[in-house]
Amino acid sequence: MIRLAKISDLKHIWDLRLETTKLLKQRGIDQWQYHLPDQQTITNDINLNEFYVYELDRQIIGMIAIKSGIEPTYDIIYDGAWTSDRPYLTIHRLAVSKQFLGQDIAEKLMIFAHNLAKEKHIDYIRIDTHENNKYAIRFFKSLGYELKGYIFLNKNHPGDPKRLAFDILL
Repeated sequence: MIRLAKISDLKHIWDLRLETTKLLKQRGIDQWQYHLPDQQTITNDINLNEFYVYELDRQIIGMIAIKSGIEPTYDIIYDGAWTSDRPYLTIHRLAVSKQFLGQDIAEKLMIFAHNLAKEKHIDYIRIDTHENNKYAIRFFKSLGYELKGYIFLNKNHPGDPKRLAFDILL
């Protein structure tokens, strides 16, 4: 079941974040390897009702932030262009517990995001990932997302700030 996250879920969400950080490191992907996303970012998402969890047998096994409004790091895109300037949702912090990888949990979270966008009368979504995250790239493309160029995370972001930028018209 996918539901809005609650502050009381924060410990389990954080555990999933740390598990994902470890998996990305094992895969040689410089993403989530530093302090971001931090607990305050996730808390803010929860308080804005923009953070969802996938719960199975009372265990949080997946998560996704579905953000409204302008994503400042998307203001400038290099070697390409966004499909549209229309209002969009941004997907961040998508993760699935390692033991549930390959069981379509991420796909269900993304379909949930697409349906939420339609409910909000928004037909456009943007997302990004590290250029070495071949799993995410393949996954986004399988859902119909198109590579549009690349963006840079904010100046204070440690590590490699370059991210491949994808979007989809629903």
